[in-house]
Amino acid sequence: MQVIYIDTLFILNLIVNYLILLATAKIAAVHILRRRLGLGALFGAGYAVLAVFPQWGFLATAPMTVVSGVTMILLAFGGRREILRLGIIFFAVSAAFGGMIYAISLATGGSGSAYLPVSLKVLVISFGLCYGCFTLVFQRLGRNTGAKLVQIALTHRDKSVTLTGLIDTGNSLTDPVTGGGVLVAETHAVAPLFTPETVALLTGPERDRPVDLLPALQNSPDGLGFYLIPYTAVGTGAAFLLAFRPDAVRIDKKICGGITVALSPTRVSDGGRYTALINGGSL
Repeated sequence: MQVIYIDTLFILNLIVNYLILLATAKIAAVHILRRRLGLGALFGAGYAVLAVFPQWGFLATAPMTVVSGVTMILLAFGGRREILRLGIIFFAVSAAFGGMIYAISLATGGSGSAYLPVSLKVLVISFGLCYGCFTLVFQRLGRNTGAKLVQIALTHRDKSVTLTGLIDTGNSLTDPVTGGGVLVAETHAVAPLFTPETVALLTGPERDRPVDLLPALQNSPDGLGFYLIPYTAVGTGAAFLLAFRPDAVRIDKKICGGITVALSPTRVSDGGRYTALINGGSL
């Protein structure tokens, strides 16, 4: 008869779930909110404990396991447009991680039962191998597409927002006033920096007509901070983007000065993997 210690089961699942969610975030190159990862891991650990009780045995069925995994994803990453891709990565990492633990446990004399008495050594080795393999694969995919993602933190008037940006070597846009680099961000991604009145204007009917929108913004609490930046793009000719100067810009924890943020009324990424574009020369 197998003895299952609830406290050990809870702690091990909490650690494993957190590592899997962390690996998912790292592989997908998304900003990590550790409290949300912890919340997702906590739910998964609680689910694992309940599933071992006979009266809750239905929780151990395959459909409920999938439901539990989806709930963990929503708790950890809910609200992101790339949630489907994160879900696929999460389940792939979970399957690989589980298989790795199972194999290493058997190789080190484990029982191979449904609830493995996994040691910390097996846990660390399994996670290291699994995380290393997945990271290598995704990094190679990134190099093949020429994509490099960075985490961008913007601070403006005591408000902050974090977004994922793509280093775009074809982006030569500069601020004609300061001569500095320009970061092009989707409007919705930086909306938390502004008041609801300003956001309503930026996402309203005139969002595609910045020249007409600028006078209306002057009466909003944030309006005096906006100005126009001219740009040219294939298929559009000459046009303008609304822009503002944030108080602080941090890219991958590096403070970058002199960067202007221009607002794109349309998405800058087809798959939603990133919400901003920045010239590598601005880093």
